[in-house]
Amino acid sequence: MSIRYQHRNQPFHSFLSTDNTYPLHLHKNVELAMVISGQIRITTNQQEYVLSEGDVAIVFPNQPHGYRTDKHSRILLALFDPVFIGDYADDLVTHVPDHPVVPQSQAPPHLTQLLHTLHDLYEARGDNRLIKAYTSVVMGNLFPLLSLKRREINKDLAMVQKLLVYLDTHFLEPISLDALSKELGISKFMVSRIFSEQLHISFRDYVNGRRAALAQAMLQSTSHQVTDIAFDCGFNSLRSFYRAFKKEYGVTPNEFRRNGQEFTHA
Repeated sequence: MSIRYQHRNQPFHSFLSTDNTYPLHLHKNVELAMVISGQIRITTNQQEYVLSEGDVAIVFPNQPHGYRTDKHSRILLALFDPVFIGDYADDLVTHVPDHPVVPQSQAPPHLTQLLHTLHDLYEARGDNRLIKAYTSVVMGNLFPLLSLKRREINKDLAMVQKLLVYLDTHFLEPISLDALSKELGISKFMVSRIFSEQLHISFRDYVNGRRAALAQAMLQSTSHQVTDIAFDCGFNSLRSFYRAFKKEYGVTPNEFRRNGQEFTHA
């Protein structure tokens, strides 16, 4: 079965969608979907779930998922990089939920309003720190309702998903095509082909993009020196860090921190 990969470089994105039907795809982001009206079917973990008004689904990074609307649906979607909120990053990349849907009857009564407020802040280009805070509060309300299991890189995962899961848990380490092909038991040629033909991004750009995303979050939330951030995020030189960061965000790390940052809308 074909699975599309979506490359997103925004740390946070939220939008409303009407009558959403979208084939199986995956991405590095966490995805939250709340039904505002109607019904929608979501497929994830090779299971299909029917969501009605007030129900919320959560998809962890690199989990294949898709949507189907039979009659009518209106949903609020919020997507964010795991490192965006920091505290939950490790659990989000190393675990998956047994059951990804939180019915309205089990959700805290204020969760709906929190998600609407988060979306409104984003649409109004609100303070990024406030958006990050609201995202943390949303996750703080959802996490106790989820039963998590550790994600294992095993033969049951499709090769593309296996590759991305491995990279997302090892991207801070020195990593090469040789090491990756050995770990996955496939040739370097096959790894390169997966990136070029299915992910439409190079191996090096993907790894550097993950590192740049973590650096972006650290530039926002810490006062660490840029040099320290570069090496903490897995870069082996300042030159490669600056080049990768500017490719992802259009500015240098120093400009990003000095000028403040605004989310750009796709």
